[in-house]
Amino acid sequence: MPPTSRAQMADPFAEFCFSRMVEEVTDYAIFLVDPAGMIQTWNPAAQVMKGYLANEVIGRHFRMLYTEEDRRRHHPEHNLKHAAEHGTFQEEAWRQRKDGSLFWAMVEVIAIRDGGGELKGFCKLTRDITGMKRLQDDLVAEKERAEVTLDVIADGVISVDAAGRVEYINHEAERLVDWAQAQARGTAVEEVFDIVQPEHYSAHEAMLVLADASGIPPRTTQVLRTRGGDRHVIEMRQSKMPGRDGEPGGIVIVFHDVGERQRMEAALRDADRRKDEFLAMLAHELRNPLAPVSAAAELLALGTLDAGSSKKASQVIIRQVKHMTELVDDLLDVSRVSRGQVTLKMTSLDMKTVVGNAVEQVRPLIENRRHTLAISLAPARAYVSGDEKRLVQVIANLLNNAAKYTPPGGDIRIAMSVSDSTVCIEVADNGVGIEPAIQERMFELFEQVQRNSDRVLGGLGIGLALVRSLVEMHGGAVSCHSEGLGHGSRFTVCVPALPPDAALPERRGADRLTQLPVGDTHLDVLVVDDNIDAAEMLQFFLTTMGHAVRLAHAAGKALEMVRSSAPDVCILDIGLPDSSGHDLAIGIRKAASRPPVLVALTGFGTANDRDQAAAAGFDHYFVKPVDLNALAGILGSVTRRNADG
Repeated sequence: MPPTSRAQMADPFAEFCFSRMVEEVTDYAIFLVDPAGMIQTWNPAAQVMKGYLANEVIGRHFRMLYTEEDRRRHHPEHNLKHAAEHGTFQEEAWRQRKDGSLFWAMVEVIAIRDGGGELKGFCKLTRDITGMKRLQDDLVAEKERAEVTLDVIADGVISVDAAGRVEYINHEAERLVDWAQAQARGTAVEEVFDIVQPEHYSAHEAMLVLADASGIPPRTTQVLRTRGGDRHVIEMRQSKMPGRDGEPGGIVIVFHDVGERQRMEAALRDADRRKDEFLAMLAHELRNPLAPVSAAAELLALGTLDAGSSKKASQVIIRQVKHMTELVDDLLDVSRVSRGQVTLKMTSLDMKTVVGNAVEQVRPLIENRRHTLAISLAPARAYVSGDEKRLVQVIANLLNNAAKYTPPGGDIRIAMSVSDSTVCIEVADNGVGIEPAIQERMFELFEQVQRNSDRVLGGLGIGLALVRSLVEMHGGAVSCHSEGLGHGSRFTVCVPALPPDAALPERRGADRLTQLPVGDTHLDVLVVDDNIDAAEMLQFFLTTMGHAVRLAHAAGKALEMVRSSAPDVCILDIGLPDSSGHDLAIGIRKAASRPPVLVALTGFGTANDRDQAAAAGFDHYFVKPVDLNALAGILGSVTRRNADG
């Protein structure tokens, strides 16, 4: 350190040594200023550091070495005053070189007094620590980046020093332990990260810890108690942090709540279980009608049946194919509803008519199982705004379930109630009932509830899911109640009622096709389908109507036939082996001398499939198995159009 009094400078050798040190030192700018702040000396290191020669600074006030901002706030004068009062002044701050550039300096100003204590001047020492400043700034920025990163990750992170006290916790850790960063810092880690001992686990916690135990050290599953007393099952890992010079450092603890993950895994396992049960039930439901269809087809193939037996076998096939079609339609319905692809055809409806139509649909099953059906309709008007087909579907589904899950000879009751705002339909039975624990799952997709001790009575587990979706699309709600197994069940559907002053629809009769429409002119029909059996059966049906039918099982052959003789109607499958039905339709339009009516007959039935068919030029669209009455009606209209033309 430089001398602070003349007594220390009295020894010539000491003065010489001090002078040499000041001249030779390279890291420190050392110079003297008088009590007024005028520079008196200037060592070589000061010249290198600040860029001024000695003759440029000696005799000038040392404020010239400060920034403009420091000079404006009289910081140089403050430094001298502080040193004079306290013996020294120290700081780290920006200083300015001759060329105007700045450097970060560690500065000390030392007051120099004589033997009598009189102030004689100051010695100023400055060291350029810009490199250290940059390193410190980089470390601070790196720390901030690390903290930002830690704050956005899903795991809780707690850093603990060598003394076992919390240094840092991220946002997720704050949430899980219920401690704020400011409160936790400096607190013993055992207090903040409060692990419950195994002997104090609840039975549920013990089960979760056991189920999640990975057995891979140092990862462990524990129960964490929060500051507020809540508990979380967590998975945690901890790692030691190295200290200085081989000394023990702290630790870092990383942990997360596994409760939510376990709940999600349980939900996935449950969904997987329901999916497997659904597939098994789907296979069962499809095999059931295939058995009589196969037997009836084999009998018909023998060719030995009389007319009555042949008709009976044919009726079996028709009924079972209709049943299989309904199964597939239900699957497509629930898929379209769940994706929001069903558009309701809303009209003013009398719910009494809806109930009547639903009863008519389910009456054969009710009578077959010898149930007693009681219907109680409200005397008041019961009009709603809805899609008649879909609301009939809802009530029929509930009636079908009541008939199916009630032992033969049971009682089923339909009751209607009407208020100013809602119309409610209640379907109740005295059947097998439903366990209270599973009633809330009744309306979930693919939920096939075991409602008796023997087996599930058919169904795919999608009917009630479809009911809920359709009712909610009408702005209504559906609920289920049962006192338990053996006590029957009650389902209630409520939909908004039309206001009293709403316009009411005219009564109309049911639209039913009583016979196949046959035109006056026979048509030339080309059927294109790679399924030979399906094509030949359609040919047989159309031929009985008096039409001339040609068959092709590939697109290329179909185009040859169109070029040789253009048909009146082309019925095309979409999925052909050598081309798509869409491309074939476009080719037929180009090849035919006069454009035929194009009818798509396919297993693809989504709205997008229909849009693609329309874009390809199809006039009509049917999903397999085709409604033969509807197809006959289309052909009848073609006949009338040709006759008019």
